[in-house]
Amino acid sequence: MREVVVREAGAERIPDLAELWESLGRHHASLDEVPAVRPAAERWARRQRQYRQWLSDGDGHLFVADRDGRAVGYLMLTVSDGPATWEVGDRVAEIETMAVLPDERSSGVGSLLMDAALAAADAAGIDAVAVGVVHSNVGAIRFYERAGFEHFYVEMLRFKR
Repeated sequence: MREVVVREAGAERIPDLAELWESLGRHHASLDEVPAVRPAAERWARRQRQYRQWLSDGDGHLFVADRDGRAVGYLMLTVSDGPATWEVGDRVAEIETMAVLPDERSSGVGSLLMDAALAAADAAGIDAVAVGVVHSNVGAIRFYERAGFEHFYVEMLRFKR
């Protein structure tokens, strides 16, 4: 098995991410205490549009991990204006998506992707990087904590019943 290589990529790599996005959707559907996920084709169509928009605006940075010519993980990082309330810098970054194929998890792919994203944020002079995680996704929370993320903001949803 060859080494994993992480590179920043453009919109031309978006089609290579479909399998990864779907594996993330299956994972989200398996979590406790979350709403149902959208149908796979709808999820992917929506997310592709977002990725293309972020990349065309210059606000997105796509990092793809390849092993033997196959995308085995990716991370989409966006950059935007800092919040009005919190003194965390004029520009902040957010990890919008990080997906690693199930058979590649715990192999270091996620750490390589995180290192690339954090290096890009550092190079851009960004001090704060955010990530949203489903509260019952314990493995992802532990991963982000190991990468230095701390609990900061709780987002709550109210559903019309």
